[in-house]
Amino acid sequence: MKKRRTLAVVLAAAMTAGMLVGCTGGGVKTEQTAAPTAETAKQEEKTEAESGATEAAKEAENIVWAGWSGEEEASKDIFQRMMDTYRKDTGNEVTWVGWTWADTAQQLLIRTQGGEQLDIAQVDIGIFNTVANAGVLADLNEVMGADYLKENFQESALAVGNIDGKQYGMPWSMASISMVYNPTILKEAGWESVPATMEEFEKCLADVKALGGDVIPYAVSTKDATCAGDFMPWLWTFGGSLFNEDGSVAVDSEAAVSCVKWYQDMLSKGYIAMDTGRGEARQLFAQGKVAFYDDAVVAKGQAVSNGVSPDDVIKVCSAMERPVLKEGDQPQSTMWGHMLVIFKDSEHKEAATELAKTLVSDEIAMDYFKNNGMPPVTKSAMEKDEVKNDAYLNGFIKSTATARLEETARMTNASEVKSIVTEELQYALLGQKSAEQAVADMAARLNSL
Repeated sequence: MKKRRTLAVVLAAAMTAGMLVGCTGGGVKTEQTAAPTAETAKQEEKTEAESGATEAAKEAENIVWAGWSGEEEASKDIFQRMMDTYRKDTGNEVTWVGWTWADTAQQLLIRTQGGEQLDIAQVDIGIFNTVANAGVLADLNEVMGADYLKENFQESALAVGNIDGKQYGMPWSMASISMVYNPTILKEAGWESVPATMEEFEKCLADVKALGGDVIPYAVSTKDATCAGDFMPWLWTFGGSLFNEDGSVAVDSEAAVSCVKWYQDMLSKGYIAMDTGRGEARQLFAQGKVAFYDDAVVAKGQAVSNGVSPDDVIKVCSAMERPVLKEGDQPQSTMWGHMLVIFKDSEHKEAATELAKTLVSDEIAMDYFKNNGMPPVTKSAMEKDEVKNDAYLNGFIKSTATARLEETARMTNASEVKSIVTEELQYALLGQKSAEQAVADMAARLNSL
C-alpha cells in the first residue's frame, strides 16, 4: 500500500417536514370564544377528527432498524425494552433486522443497493467507515439539527462520526477496547492487583497456567478480523505500527518482529490458544474459563446473561490498562464506539430520528448501562452518579484516556488489511513461517494493495 486511502465523501440529505397547523381566534380568550357557536363546535369536531386521522396515520408508520447487538443473547432483552419504549412513546412501529457483527457492513450495503427499506442502523467505528464511504447516509446536522447534537454530546464524541463537516454518525456509546480480567481467578493464582508491565503480565499468566484445569490464561484473538484488532495495540506496545503518518507501510520493523516472537512464545507456553475469536473469548470468559482477554464494555453483558448479578459483575469481570513494555510507557488500547446512522433514502427520517433520541434518552441509556455495561454518551447521563462512580466502567474510562483510533478505521480497504495481518500472524503461530518472514511478507502484501 503506497499510501493510506482516505475518505472524501460528499453527501447531501434534505428533509422536508411540513406540518399544517390550523388555529382560530386572536390568542386572547373572550366571552365570545368561551361560548362557542354551533358552527364553531362543528369546526372543532372536524379538527379533532382530522387530528385523530393524522395520529392514526402516524401510528401506522413502521421503520426498520438494523445492526448486530440485538442478535446477541446478552442484549436481546434490552433491545426489546428499547423498541417497546419507542412504540409506547411515539405510536410508531419498529422492525429489527440483525446479523453477526462480521456480516453487518456488507448486509447494510446489500440492503440499500437492493432498494429494501432501511431507516436507521447501529454501526461501530469500523463499520461506519465502510457504510459512509458508500454515500448512503444522511447528514444528521440536517435531519436531527446541529443544535440538538451540540447540546447533548461532547465534541470529541461527535468527531468520531463526522467527515468533512458532515455528521453522519450520532454517538451511542464510546469507550475503548481494553484488557478485561477475572479478579477471582487472579486471586486464586496469588495476584491481588493486576500486572502493570509485560514482565509481570507473563509471570501472572504462568501462575494462572499453574492452577491447572481448562482455564485459558489469555484468550487473545487468533482468528478473523478481531485477531488483527488485538494485534495492533500489542504492536504499539512494542513500539511498532502498521503504517507511518503519511500512509506508507511501517510494519517491517524490529518492533513488529519482537511482537510476533512474543506471540509465538505465548503460544508455546500454553498461555494463548489458536482458533480463538472475540465471540469464543467472551463466552469462555463469562463461564469463568479465561483469566484475561481484550474487549469493550459489552463484556459485562456476557456475565449478566450468564447469571451474574449486575452488582456483582466487578467480582468476576473488571477492566485494566494494558501492561507496558517498561515502566513509564503509555498503556495502549484502541478506541471503540457505537453510533447510530440514518439513511438518506429513508422515507421515515423523522420517525428514525425519534428512535435515535429514544435510544440515547436517560431512561434507556441507564438500562443499557446497568445491564450491559454500555457507557452512555449524552452529557446528562454522563453526569449521573451511577455512571461517575461505577467501578466497572472506571477501568475502561482510564484506558480510554490514552486510546488510539485503530489504524485501519478510516481506510476503505480495512478488511483486506486486517485479513493480511491475521493470515501472516497465523502462519507464524502455526510454525509455517519465522517471525521475520511473516513480518516481511505482511509488509510486502500491504505494499501491494
